[in-house]
Amino acid sequence: MKFSRELSEGLYTIHAYREDEVIVNSPRREEGVDEDGRLALRQSFIISPQRLLRDWPPATIGQVEAEHLSALSGLGLEVILLGTGKQLRFPAAGQLAALVSLGIGYEVMDTPAACRTYNILAGEGRQVGAAIIIEG
Repeated sequence: MKFSRELSEGLYTIHAYREDEVIVNSPRREEGVDEDGRLALRQSFIISPQRLLRDWPPATIGQVEAEHLSALSGLGLEVILLGTGKQLRFPAAGQLAALVSLGIGYEVMDTPAACRTYNILAGEGRQVGAAIIIEG
């Protein structure tokens, strides 16, 4: 699904979602960025308006461990969106405890919904982060 609205320049935003990849608008010329400033991600990742952490290890919600979530702690976020893949799947109790321990608000949703919600909140100037699972 392509998102039609282009958002704030200079920020990482999500341009489109497909079942096996997410296209991110990159404010930087970095490896893999095409001439339109877009980057195709085919592995799980973490995004915030100012940062993109590629190759986040979990490929399914069941693989998410506390150490994977610790990557979110130093990003200065107000809220974290956890995109759980093609379908909404709630994390296990231990995984939720790790999210709660960060002291940051969070929402769990399927990956397409997390991509849409991320863009809305980032467009409002919120300090939002999304941990997006792309199932292979």
